[in-house]
Amino acid sequence: MVGNKIVVIGDRDTVTGFQMVGASECAIPTTPEETRSVLTRYFRDPDTGLIVITEPLAKPIESTLMELSEAPVPVILLIPDRQGSTGAYEDVLRELIRRAVGIEIKV
Repeated sequence: MVGNKIVVIGDRDTVTGFQMVGASECAIPTTPEETRSVLTRYFRDPDTGLIVITEPLAKPIESTLMELSEAPVPVILLIPDRQGSTGAYEDVLRELIRRAVGIEIKV
């Protein structure tokens, strides 16, 4: 059974917005180590179905994201913060496609 909990990991503005629309749980980590720890904890929670993480927090832990993204659930979704996109989403998506099909594809 897929969990139905939506988790948001991001800056205070992003987290506040998602809390207002009903995100189940949220975290505002301040270091890459804390981000990795929070992400891993929520990822291992069987009730979690979707993890939303802002690109600036995702970029320093890209290798962890790649490793966790190999599992079909929970889904990890990278979003820009209020400063705009950093391109981290494209990097992660490009690597996942390369692993899946064995060739580099422009996204």
